[in-house]
Amino acid sequence: MGSGKSTVGALLARQLAWRFVDLDERIEESAGLRIPEIFDRFGEPAFRQIEADQLRAVLGRAVELKESLVLALGGGTYAQLGAPEFLRASGVPVIWLDSPVEILLARCMAMTGRPLFRDETSFRALHAQRLPSYQQANFRVDSSGAPGEVVAEILRRGIVSTGRSQAHLVVEKPQL
Repeated sequence: MGSGKSTVGALLARQLAWRFVDLDERIEESAGLRIPEIFDRFGEPAFRQIEADQLRAVLGRAVELKESLVLALGGGTYAQLGAPEFLRASGVPVIWLDSPVEILLARCMAMTGRPLFRDETSFRALHAQRLPSYQQANFRVDSSGAPGEVVAEILRRGIVSTGRSQAHLVVEKPQL
């Protein structure tokens, strides 16, 4: 949360002329509810099940259609049991958009609709809890700068290939 995954992912996809999918949007479409409503009505375990189902559906469709895409995960997705292994087995390179916790906190304090963002203390605790998962990503890119600069860095480093039939994943720092 706050690392710029949706903005950077959309810009990267546009630059590559690939399809962009925001997993949070897919979750909301499939449930017919906003994410905070899913948390309120059904709890986090139900949300995580929908999230896992949608992740598999998006990647399955991309493979089936031989489609190149950039997929923005929710901040907690990659920290869920089995998600890193599933993505590795799928051959999907993961980009961790990393920013210092202070920057993430400042960005998130200006946002609404974040069910796991309560206060600074819980934000920092969840960040610390999820950090080891994100350190497993294939690539780490500093996302503390402007979104265009982050995309330029991803492209400059050759992290994504413009070859066809490759799914790439933009992962943000933990959703708090």
